[in-house]
Amino acid sequence: MSSHDYNRYRVSVTGGELSVGVWEPVAYGPGRVPTVCVIHGITSNHLFFAGLVAALPGVRIIGPDLRGRADSRLLGPPFGMKAHAEDVLTAIDTFAEPGPVTLVGHSMGGFVAMTLAGMGAGADPDAEVADRFRGPVLIDGGLPLPVPAPGGDEDSDSLDDLNDNDLDTDDLIAAVLGPAADRLSMTFASVEEYLAFFAAHPAFVDGLDTVATESFVYDLAAKDDHSFQPSTSVAVMQADSADMYTGGAFKNALAQVMGSQRRQAEVTFLFAERDLIAAEPGLYPPELVASYQQRWEAMTVVEAPGTNHFDILLTETGIDACAEAVTARLGATDERDLE
Repeated sequence: MSSHDYNRYRVSVTGGELSVGVWEPVAYGPGRVPTVCVIHGITSNHLFFAGLVAALPGVRIIGPDLRGRADSRLLGPPFGMKAHAEDVLTAIDTFAEPGPVTLVGHSMGGFVAMTLAGMGAGADPDAEVADRFRGPVLIDGGLPLPVPAPGGDEDSDSLDDLNDNDLDTDDLIAAVLGPAADRLSMTFASVEEYLAFFAAHPAFVDGLDTVATESFVYDLAAKDDHSFQPSTSVAVMQADSADMYTGGAFKNALAQVMGSQRRQAEVTFLFAERDLIAAEPGLYPPELVASYQQRWEAMTVVEAPGTNHFDILLTETGIDACAEAVTARLGATDERDLE
């Protein structure tokens, strides 16, 4: 028996309609149903969280498809972290009961979650604006990424590089998201061909489980010639990638959240051992994570050993770590509600 009932809806946002998946728990305790909002990565969709959903019985899960992706692929600009955060807020206001919602973001979704967590705080970082949100729980994303320096020198300060408005977006995509950008430019003759592409991908050497398969199939968009292409365009990924590195909304939100000990203590950062192509180090190298731990001592940091950037949400090890982090945040929510 499934732990949740799943339905998909559309909500009105700037420029059109956003597609939102909602998993309602089949059984839950008395009182308000705890609610989590999951926010996916730059070329992903909400179904990539289905494994985590199954590990959270009794919890309502709200999962939007970010504009320009999957069932929201026809929803055009504006893009960027602020626009996505505002869309997610609309989904939360539509489907969540009054009370706190725990934010969970994977990859770029972590940047959106951080942006949303910091929105509206104003001059006082300890303002009670956070009462609407808990977390965020960041899954291999949501903290400044290392910027590859010219010549392959990776010895750089990510927080300083994040403020460099002269960064070349094409270089960033090539260095960090190159394989994903290549895939977005490809056309596939069939769904089976698309799945075969991922089956040969180094991040999925152990095979595609049901969650990955359903998420990848859901991502495909049919073309007029009956072939298929990934739903996210290179242009959309480029716009969001640039904003992740140089946009002001995320930087301001990061400062708001991490500048408050109370709010910083609500942040959990999980990082994978391997990167997007299952190579070491991960997207967040150990030395970078250590520097963030030193800078933000109240933040909880969790390593998910043996996982890569993708299967941290697919393998038992990764899902257990993520579910434990989310459950801990829900527990903190309950305790605060009782005060």
